[in-house]
Amino acid sequence: MKRLSFILGLPILFIFEACNPANEFETELSEIDSLIAHIEKREAELDGIEFDSLKMMVDHVNKNEELIGQYYRPDTLDEDFGRLMNECKGIRKKLTNLDKKYIDYGDEMNAIKHQFMDLKEDILNGILGKEKIDEYLTKEKKDWEVTELTFVEFNEMQKKQSKVYYVSVPKVDQYLERIITESDTLSQ
Repeated sequence: MKRLSFILGLPILFIFEACNPANEFETELSEIDSLIAHIEKREAELDGIEFDSLKMMVDHVNKNEELIGQYYRPDTLDEDFGRLMNECKGIRKKLTNLDKKYIDYGDEMNAIKHQFMDLKEDILNGILGKEKIDEYLTKEKKDWEVTELTFVEFNEMQKKQSKVYYVSVPKVDQYLERIITESDTLSQ
């Protein structure tokens, strides 16, 4: 009798396995897992950006520009200094709204990640059919592509501006020391 129930139960087990959403949508679930892992990697990159340092860089450039306005003499400016100051202005202009960028990128990445997690849960619970899964997956992937593209651009730009800062600002600081000293000497 046990053998007969086993033989009768085997086709039911195969039918159940064939209808199991985890098996039926294995490719989609694998893609979702991969996307979630990729988003988490980008979240770690976002958390690795030293936004406080970036803000201090901008403050330093602003202070230097203020000092230049105070001590600059049109006949004393040399070409190299002008080029360095233009590079520094790029830091100030490109590294704006840093707190907002951090919050916006973090919120957007988190929201999209949770959309993928919810989609995965719905698939595993058999709530969605193939058509809806494809529709939602396509939409969320497009949303992620836009967010990732803008984040990658920002991340590359902040790295570039950080390099400019560490190369140009010390030279500007030295130049400023010199013109401040010369100005102080002339005023005595």
